[in-house]
Amino acid sequence: MKRFISKNKKRFGYLLFALVLTAALLYYRFPSDVLRDHLQAAADKAAPSLLLSVDRIEPSIPIGLNFLKTKIAFKDIPDRVIFTADSFLLRPQLMELLRGKSKYSFHGIAYKGDLNGCVYIKKDGTNGFIDTEIELKNIHIGDYTYLAYLIGRHIEGTLGGTISYKGRHDSLTTGSGKANLTLSHGRIKLLRPLLTFDSIDFNEMGIEMVLKKQKIKIARLKFKGRQLQGTLSGTITLKEEFTKSILDLRGTVEPFAALFKNATGIQDTVKIFKERLNMGTLSFVIRGTLKEPKVKFT
Repeated sequence: MKRFISKNKKRFGYLLFALVLTAALLYYRFPSDVLRDHLQAAADKAAPSLLLSVDRIEPSIPIGLNFLKTKIAFKDIPDRVIFTADSFLLRPQLMELLRGKSKYSFHGIAYKGDLNGCVYIKKDGTNGFIDTEIELKNIHIGDYTYLAYLIGRHIEGTLGGTISYKGRHDSLTTGSGKANLTLSHGRIKLLRPLLTFDSIDFNEMGIEMVLKKQKIKIARLKFKGRQLQGTLSGTITLKEEFTKSILDLRGTVEPFAALFKNATGIQDTVKIFKERLNMGTLSFVIRGTLKEPKVKFT
């Protein structure tokens, strides 16, 4: 083998030079605008209600495409952005392609964090079926404004964890999936003030949930902060209009003394909470909808 290489050094040199030159020409002469227009037209045909915009597409070595400044929004409400990324690198998994499967790996930079994962797109006539796994790192969830629109309140913090989903891309509630997430140094805006507080701050919140048969089962939700800690579990029955999804949740909350330090609200309410503080945890149930939750302490 060494002799063969030694005898053909020049040929290997020419071949390497040709490969580098071809890659360079492909990169600098890459038809970004043509490919972008074709992609946006294909996306419009596949999902007429959505608007895909890409600033530029660049080739990536060895094989892949990098989509710069990508945005997905509703066509009739372009200001309502579903997803945006500074860059999104998509690579085909060659072994899967050779088996006739459209499977891709991806890496995105979005909301000051990273998204890594893979997606399989079915080609057997099933309209819009996808199977995907996503790993999130350091996602600044407060920058994701579409979440606030979906759940009707603002959430801040740094999100990490994993999400998996199988089902139609145009009707996510009908698929199945699961998520294991951690939200650090966060804040949740309350729809109705608790004492004099209009939000809850926490150091860390861990969530485990499963999507199946149009229901989200929250198997575990735990949070802890300087003012209080608590747990939550139960189900959310999903509706086409997400804010009308039905809540059936139970939880506990343990207030700390810091919660009352600056409380200047209704004295009777403060007194009740202080008395319950001596007893430890408070139990509660949440009914109603995401838009209008009804909380009752038990």
